[in-house]
Amino acid sequence: MADPLARYVTNTDRDVFALRDLPEEVIAVLFAYYSRSRDDLRTNLRKLIADQDLALADGSAGGEPDLALAREKARSFHEKWVVGYGHASVAEHAVVHLAVERCSIIAAKALEDARLAAYTEKSTRYVRFDEGTLVTDIGLPKQAQGVYEHSSRRLLALYAKLADEVEASLAHRHPALEGMNAKAHAAALRAHACDLLRGLLPAGVPTNVGVTINARALEHHVGKLLGSPLLEVRRMGDAMKDEASHIVPTLLKYTAPTAHRVGADDRVRRAHGHLHSVASDEQHALAKLVDFTHDPLRTLGAAIRMERFGGRWDEAWRLAHDLTHSEDLVKAYLADRGRHDQPLRALEQVQLRFEFCCDYGAWRDLQRHRLLSSTTPLLGTEEGWWLSPELDDLGVGPAVRDALIAAQEAHHTLHREHPWEAQYAVPLAFRVRWLASMNLREVFHLVELRSGAAGPRGVPKGGAGDGPRGPRDLPVAGALPARRLERLPLRAALSRAGSALGRGEPSRALIARSRAPTLAGTSRWVSRWPRPNSTSSTFRADHPLLIRNTSRSPQTAQRCSPAKGDSGRSSLRARSCA
Repeated sequence: MADPLARYVTNTDRDVFALRDLPEEVIAVLFAYYSRSRDDLRTNLRKLIADQDLALADGSAGGEPDLALAREKARSFHEKWVVGYGHASVAEHAVVHLAVERCSIIAAKALEDARLAAYTEKSTRYVRFDEGTLVTDIGLPKQAQGVYEHSSRRLLALYAKLADEVEASLAHRHPALEGMNAKAHAAALRAHACDLLRGLLPAGVPTNVGVTINARALEHHVGKLLGSPLLEVRRMGDAMKDEASHIVPTLLKYTAPTAHRVGADDRVRRAHGHLHSVASDEQHALAKLVDFTHDPLRTLGAAIRMERFGGRWDEAWRLAHDLTHSEDLVKAYLADRGRHDQPLRALEQVQLRFEFCCDYGAWRDLQRHRLLSSTTPLLGTEEGWWLSPELDDLGVGPAVRDALIAAQEAHHTLHREHPWEAQYAVPLAFRVRWLASMNLREVFHLVELRSGAAGPRGVPKGGAGDGPRGPRDLPVAGALPARRLERLPLRAALSRAGSALGRGEPSRALIARSRAPTLAGTSRWVSRWPRPNSTSSTFRADHPLLIRNTSRSPQTAQRCSPAKGDSGRSSLRARSCA
């Protein structure tokens, strides 16, 4: 006779096994027994089957299990232990997979704000968006709705018109190399064209998102979505609750928005009063390191000692006073690191806080990093826009700028009465300013993932003709997609800092080295740290990572000057250049 357990576990006699064909809430119950039972999971599962407590034995003529009673027993368990007694960690073992389709990019960013989840979203770089698609039911009155739709559809029409034109121009400029797969070359060119033009997409275009999340995180996140000021996001939260309740009905039963979260914006605005921000001459900086762990090299050296040799922190800190020795420790700690090796855990003891100003498309890429704790900016037009200089080279820059100026005017009109809904009309090229905190280990991950020269292989620019292999093999200046680094500010800031240090900036400490390609003319070292002032716990004002991009090159100044035919509009463009 077959073992009834075989249907639900991948093996019945080894110490490691997987569960299958069980409802998510039942799985959560079985794992919960680990904390209260001396028996293993299979023993407990066998008892539950024998006692018909979960009714997992075959119950139909076709041999399929009758799981109705199992689900009901699981609901009773969760009502008592999770809802009644607050043992919420049990709910983390129940996992839900949700497909959220045809939501706006604005709603998708609200959805992806939960850090304890995994997401896959429709790419603005690899997928061409349709001209006629737009999320329109966003709660605007008729007149404001007309402004929003007219502006957004103008942007989408230009996007569709230029897509084929830009792709054809790129194909002419960068023909496939001999022996290169024609289909792969065409796909790479299309991705590059989409990436160049995605700044035209209004944030109200629909996208699709796949979500994998545990029930505990989902319960909290759905409550947050239900309290959003945006109608579309609230509706999305309701739909997610309804659909997920088919999988984890008990664990989402009492999900609701809270007064604490719903009223936060009004409370802060009342407390803020009529204070205004102080004008700064650093408004155009791509990225600025505003704070970091005091004495980072010594901190890292002490952390490595404790990780490898144990002992007390005060003793490890005392021994780490020799920064030359600490630097040797760090180098040994990072040695032999391969392309896919994550840095070791001691790097997490060094914390950094950055202020970023980047286009919304770049923020979308960075926001999904789970170990990055960031503020969520309100999408607007005050910080200007970012466009690739390549658009001017292709002859489409003026048309794109005119469309962005018109969108900026539409946003101003909507923002007066509908500041939240006005975000939908803003193209992704416009920049947002936000704050992000991360540890040094996450900096490694972020820099290496987001600054790689991904894109069309074999498409030459400055002589490079192959995909990325390492900093010695492929400098970013020789790869077609170098514009990604111009837009992603963290890499630019760290690389500029490395460049400054490479020209003789005093430093005793090498902290990090990246295997991602570097910006042209910069040092290969991603970051170095000056020896901290022993009498102060604050960072130096002249720290090389404090990137102050307040001076403009002649080329930048030329790009920022009003174009012909733009008279009367130059004030709207003034902040579009950095």
